[in-house]
Amino acid sequence: MAKPTPEPDDVLLMQAVARRDQAAFAALYDRFSRPTFSLIVRVVRSRPEAEEILQETFWQIWEKAPGYQPALGSPFTWIVTIARHKAIDRLRANSRHLQRIAEAQAANTGAAVTEPAVFASIATDERAVAVQAALAEIGTAERRVIELAFFDGLTHLEIAEALSHPVGTVKARIRRGLLKLRAVFQQQAARAKKGRKEGPR
Repeated sequence: MAKPTPEPDDVLLMQAVARRDQAAFAALYDRFSRPTFSLIVRVVRSRPEAEEILQETFWQIWEKAPGYQPALGSPFTWIVTIARHKAIDRLRANSRHLQRIAEAQAANTGAAVTEPAVFASIATDERAVAVQAALAEIGTAERRVIELAFFDGLTHLEIAEALSHPVGTVKARIRRGLLKLRAVFQQQAARAKKGRKEGPR
């Protein structure tokens, strides 16, 4: 993602948007939409979804521009933060995308993580319930870091800071937890298969 060349006018542009200046909003969109779209595509891996999220992002920017505070970051940083949160929210909203969330988090921390694709095929409410049941069967420590990573969308570094653990410990617990979940899912599948063979009594 190519970051636009910083210009002092960016803050003035955002302040004009906060005053509901439509021309300023159009200029803001022209300036930041391309790099923001690139970020979203990298997270959701779908151009149609990325286009929707981009529009949602800029609608929120229009709504929340009066609350922008230059002291907390540049307009570009503020915009891409909104975009990233919306992209992660879109993935969380559909359980079949949980594996992509893991990939997005790994990319965000710059860490190459090889995690089993245990969530890749979850597409129904019934399977989502199965995930919750499986989570209840693994250790509390592993369950907590998995929930923070996959459902709250935190990075490994953010989890480490939240739990006061080394990043290496967080990664190891996620990996162990996913391996345990895979075993639980395999057991669930075996029980379901056995139940189908036996039929109703």
